[in-house]
Amino acid sequence: MDSRFLQQKENSMRKLERAKKNEEVDLEILSLLDFINSLPDFYTTSSCSGRICLLHDVGSKRDNNWLGKWHRRVEFDEVIMALEEIPDNGLIWFKYEPAILHIVARELDGAAEILRIARNSGFKRAGIMTLKEGRNMVEICSTERIDTPLVRDGILLVDREYIRYLIELANKQFEKGRRRLKRLENALLNELS
Repeated sequence: MDSRFLQQKENSMRKLERAKKNEEVDLEILSLLDFINSLPDFYTTSSCSGRICLLHDVGSKRDNNWLGKWHRRVEFDEVIMALEEIPDNGLIWFKYEPAILHIVARELDGAAEILRIARNSGFKRAGIMTLKEGRNMVEICSTERIDTPLVRDGILLVDREYIRYLIELANKQFEKGRRRLKRLENALLNELS
C-alpha cells in the first residue's frame, strides 16, 4: 500500500514540475499546492484557483478551444478583444469557474481531516471522491459559477452592457473565491504544519 501511494505521489509531482517548467500552473494556487505536496501523507492532482474564460464550444470536448482564459480578474476591453473574430459555428460561453482542488491522502483519516478543514473554511462542495487503498481523493470546490452563452453560430446574442455586467459579476465571484481559498490555505497551514 505504502509503495503505491509513494509511486503515485512521485508521478503527480513529476507532472506538476513539468507544468511549472512549461508555465502551465496557476500561480495563485502554487504556494498552497507546494505546502500540501510537502506533507508526507498528502499530494495534489489537477487543481485551479478559479478562472474566467471564453470557451468556443463546437459540441466535442476534444475540438472545443479557448478564446480567452484568465486566472485573474479581467477587464472589459480584453474580453471584447477576445471576441473580435467570432467563429461562425458553435457556441461561445462566458464562464466563471471557481476554485477546485484535488488532494490525495494516504489514509482515510487524513482525507476526513482535509474534508473537515475545507468545510470549516467555507467550502460547501467538498467530498471524498475516491476510496482506494493508498488513494483517498478529496475534491474541494466553490459553488459559485457563471455559464452564459454569448454567441451562437457567429451571432452575438447579448449587448455590450450585458457583457460588462457579466465581467463585473465574474470579477466579484473571483475575489470572493480568492478570499475563501486563502482561508483554506491558512487553516491547512495552521492545522497540518
